[in-house]
Amino acid sequence: IINSSTFTRVQKPLTVHTDRETLEYFIEHVEELTKHGRDFNRKELILEVKGHGKYGIQMPSKHVTGEFTLVERQPNKAIYMGHGNAKVFFNFSGAIVLEINYTTQKGEKEYHEEVKTAVHLKFDNAFLGFLAKVASPVILPKLDKLISKFSTKTKNVVESSYANKKNRK
Repeated sequence: IINSSTFTRVQKPLTVHTDRETLEYFIEHVEELTKHGRDFNRKELILEVKGHGKYGIQMPSKHVTGEFTLVERQPNKAIYMGHGNAKVFFNFSGAIVLEINYTTQKGEKEYHEEVKTAVHLKFDNAFLGFLAKVASPVILPKLDKLISKFSTKTKNVVESSYANKKNRK
């Protein structure tokens, strides 16, 4: 999927003020994102644990449904793969790969994690994939905005959880 994707979007590195343990907890327990804080509401993102490392995902406002799983876990890296359906002008299905790479950085006061994400999207239907590429000047800014929004919300949940953890110590 990565090599033959319809779109690949690499996001700017995101500084997350947390420790590695907290970040990795949320990487391995994605469902916890919707349980901590108010950043994700039920209208935006619904995550469901399906078992055996599989999650269901719904984004009602974007007409997106699907499933994904953590397929690769290495030090400083996680890769999720999913398949789903969406309705934007027309119904389509496709596969998505989310790559997350992170490194510990020393800041002025404390350490933080620098997180880099890349999203690879491939349409199941080659003709719809071609149409999407033609429409990329319209589609890519919307896709980038959606990725950025969810990255920021995830960052907020992780940082809030880390702050609560530090306050309990």
